[in-house]
Parts: sequence; structure tokens; C-alpha cells
Amino acid sequence: MNLKELVANGIIPVGTKICMTKKGKTINAEILKDGSVQTSDGEIYKSPSGAARAHNEGKPIDGWIAWKLANDKKRNLDSFRK
Repeated sequence: MNLKELVANGIIPVGTKICMTKKGKTINAEILKDGSVQTSDGEIYKSPSGAARAHNEGKPIDGWIAWKLANDKKRNLDSFRK
């Protein structure tokens, strides 16, 4: 399932806060109604990996693994697809 399907099916609620850490810096984001990811700088990305790549100096990164729930940093987005 992609993020849009997870949101549409109520598996991930709209407004879910997520975060990732790169080089000791925490980047915060939120899941939007259409399944996109809006980072705290206001940018909107179509996928978790696109948002993660933008905050990883443009280098490929699996956003499904990199983004964690803000209130449970042990749980990543990929865990919702299982």
C-alpha cells in the first residue's frame, strides 16, 4: 500500500506527525489528507522517500524506514504496510 491508500483506509490518520533525524538534526513533518508529506519548512512531497531525500542532501533514502512516528520513534511508516 502507498501512503495515500493508508490514509484513505484510516490506517494512518490525517495529521499524523512524523520525524526523521539526519546528522543530529530532527526534521518534523505531517501526513496530509491526500497522502502527501508536508515538512516543517512548508514543502510538500508526494512520497515519504521524496521528503526524506530532500532532507538527505538529495541522496537516495528509504523514507518508509527513515520517517518515524513523532510520538513513538521506534515505529516507522513501513510498519503500517505490514
